[in-house]
Amino acid sequence: MKRILSIVFLACILVTNIVSAQVMGGMVPFVQAGFKIGGNFQSLSKAPVKTGPGIIAGVYVRKNIERFGIRIEVLGGFNKYSTKFPASYYSLPSPGLDTVSKGDFQAISLYAPVMVEYFLTNKLQVVAGGQYGYNISMNDNNNAYTKIYGEDKFLKKTEIAIIAGVEYFYNKHVMMGARLTKGITDVNNSTYYLVPTTWTSTGIQVSVSYKIL
Repeated sequence: MKRILSIVFLACILVTNIVSAQVMGGMVPFVQAGFKIGGNFQSLSKAPVKTGPGIIAGVYVRKNIERFGIRIEVLGGFNKYSTKFPASYYSLPSPGLDTVSKGDFQAISLYAPVMVEYFLTNKLQVVAGGQYGYNISMNDNNNAYTKIYGEDKFLKKTEIAIIAGVEYFYNKHVMMGARLTKGITDVNNSTYYLVPTTWTSTGIQVSVSYKIL
C-alpha cells in the first residue's frame, strides 16, 4: 500500500507541475486537473480465480472544446485475488501436498486511461477510450500457490482494455463517475494445468473526482 501511495504522490506532482507550467505559459488554456479516488470491482473470465473489491486513486488532466473533451489519467490500483479451489487443484498429486489452502494474493497496478468525453447536458457526460495497465507487484500472502508452482506471478505484467462510462458533475469541483472496463489482451501467466489459456478481465469502477485547476 505504501508503494501505491508513493506512485500516486509522484504522479500528482508531475501532472500538477506540467499543467501549471502550460497554463502559466498560456500554451494550453482551459485545461483542468484534479484528483480522483474510487473502487474497482473486477472479474477474470475463464480463470479459476476470484477477485475481491479493489481501490483506485490518482490524478487526471482534461481539456474541453465545446461539447467534446479529452482526458488523461494516471491511477494506482490495489486488488486482491484468491483461487476458487485449493491452490493444488490443478497440480499432480504428491505426498504431503496441501489440498486445502487456497491461493491468496494482493496486487499493485498502474493504469493509464486515455478517453474522449462528450457532454449530453451541462452536468452529464459520457466517456470512452482505452487503458494501458501495468502490474507493478503481486504477492502470495499465504505461499500456498508459490510452494506448488514455483512463483506467484499468475497474471501478465501488461494489459490493454477499452473503457466506457458516464459521469455527473455535482458542482464545479466535484464529479462522480462509473465506468466499465473490458480487457482485450490475455492476462494468463499461470502454470496451472488443464485450464483455459486465455483470461480476460471485466471491471466496474466507481469514483469521485475533485478539480484543483
